Amino acid sequence: MSGGILTQRNIGIELALTAAKAALDAARARGYYRTGVAVTNRAGQIVVLIRSDEAGPHLLDSARRKAYTAASMNARTSAASKAIDERTGEPDPHLIHLNDVLLVGGGVPIRIGDEIIGAIGVAGSPGSIHDEECADAGIAQIERSLR
Repeated sequence: MSGGILTQRNIGIELALTAAKAALDAARARGYYRTGVAVTNRAGQIVVLIRSDEAGPHLLDSARRKAYTAASMNARTSAASKAIDERTGEPDPHLIHLNDVLLVGGGVPIRIGDEIIGAIGVAGSPGSIHDEECADAGIAQIERSLR
C-alpha cells in the first residue's frame, strides 16, 4: 500500500476537444443532428462539453452524466445497463440514487493501457447503442495519442 503523493494522468484539453468533435462529426455523418458530447477527466470533471446547433439542453446534461458514470465506474455505461437488463430490469437501488449517475449506454472510458485518463459521453442518437458508437469514434480519433 502506498501513501503520500499520487501521480495520475488525465486527458488534456486538446485531446478532449479532438475526441468531442470527432464524436459529434460521427453523429452528424449518421444523420443524428441533435447530439450532445461531454469529455471528462479521470475524476469525472468536465473538460469539454459541446452540442450540435439543434440539440436541446437536456442532451448536454445526459452526455455529461454518461461521461461521469463511465469515468467513475471505469466501465462502459452500456455494461451497467446490460447488467440491469439481465437483473429483471431493476437497477440496484444503491446506484439509482447517486448524484449524476446515468446507467444507459453512451458513456465510454478513455484509457492508456489499463489506466483511465478520462471518459466521453454522447447523447441524442436514436438509441444508446448509437451514442456509444459515436463515443467510440471520438476515442478512435485520438487513439494514436493514447499509446
